[in-house]
Amino acid sequence: MHQPNGIYQKLIRVFVLQMLFISVITVLGVYTAALIVEKVMIKTALEGEARHYWTWLDQDPQHPTPNTDNLRGYRAKQGELSAVPIELRAMQPGYKRVKIAQAEPLVYVEDRGDTRLFLVFDEDSVGKLSFYFGVVPLSLALMVIYLSAWVAYRLSRRTLSPLVSLAQTMRRFEGNNHNFAALNLAEYTAVGVNDEVRILAQSLQEFTTRLQQQLIREREFTRDVSHELRTPLAVISGSLELLQKQASSPVQQRAVERMQVTTRDMQALIATLLLLAREESQHIPLAAVSVNELVEQLMTQVEQTHNSAQRLKLLRIERQHLTINAPSQALAIVLGNLMRNACNYTHQGSVTVLIEGNAVEIRDTGLGMSAEQLELAQQVFQRVHTTSDGYGLGLDIVRRLCERYGWQLTIRSLLGQGTTVRVQLVS
Repeated sequence: MHQPNGIYQKLIRVFVLQMLFISVITVLGVYTAALIVEKVMIKTALEGEARHYWTWLDQDPQHPTPNTDNLRGYRAKQGELSAVPIELRAMQPGYKRVKIAQAEPLVYVEDRGDTRLFLVFDEDSVGKLSFYFGVVPLSLALMVIYLSAWVAYRLSRRTLSPLVSLAQTMRRFEGNNHNFAALNLAEYTAVGVNDEVRILAQSLQEFTTRLQQQLIREREFTRDVSHELRTPLAVISGSLELLQKQASSPVQQRAVERMQVTTRDMQALIATLLLLAREESQHIPLAAVSVNELVEQLMTQVEQTHNSAQRLKLLRIERQHLTINAPSQALAIVLGNLMRNACNYTHQGSVTVLIEGNAVEIRDTGLGMSAEQLELAQQVFQRVHTTSDGYGLGLDIVRRLCERYGWQLTIRSLLGQGTTVRVQLVS
């Protein structure tokens, strides 16, 4: 399933990552500050207290040890530790935390001569001050940052809303229908819309207008040219019938037959182009079509137009009776093109039409194609074998009609062994 990856999702990810980054940096900053306070500031302060005490002790040997709300001192002379709490007696000179009763204060021990000084720093009061003057302001600052980020997100979302709406409009647009009026871009070009969105919508509106005009001109050109070509082709076809009656040699007969086949193919192509042009401008209704009867009719026509010399063996295999709802003309064009192609590219052998599994399969034992040739053959105005008749439009028309009506087209071919084309009509 495709995961949404629009502007809103990206915007949310940016703000979430930004908040996570700020939070992580803040936590690291607080942790680093705590380490600095404990490892540097308090240790330096205790060392300063010890120096201060030794100075006073040098002046007055009876000077009492520090005894304040946060700092408590103990002195031991010549190893006499009776006045020192039990928890501290085993401690060597240095700086560490020691668990005493329910607390775990910071303790600094320093020796001078035969006298050992213990300084116990109770950081509860300092911790409370740190909380009220450090953590609380920091938390308030974080809340302000989060709130401002949320406001920025809402404002950004509101700013991007017309652009996202325009993107959703384009995503819902069915391009195959060529109904450009359904885009309704006027609301995005009104006064008051963001300049960028208005410029983009105006560009799209101009582009779709030009595209629609080009499609109309193309459709009219196809219809007019196809219609005008029918008359000269009818004249050519009638003249060929007269030539066929007057042809005296087998060579002349084959030449006339070849021209007749080409003329009929061109007439079928013109009929196809007319149908496509008409279908672009108006919807062709669906009807129940008996695929078996249609295949029989088409094979009869192909037998007369492309196999009059009986050089091929045309076979029809019906393993089920298949009826579908479809435009009969479009289905006839698809199957007729495939049958004519099979005959054109099969010089000898057979062409088999198989009806089974809600599909029609056309197999031939003709020239076949390599993988590269097969890819080329499905492109417009491309022909693989120049020795055979054709205009390079047949497979492209078949592909376009199959895509339009949801029929699945599958082509398999081996060079020198033939081609199999399968049209899955019912999914």
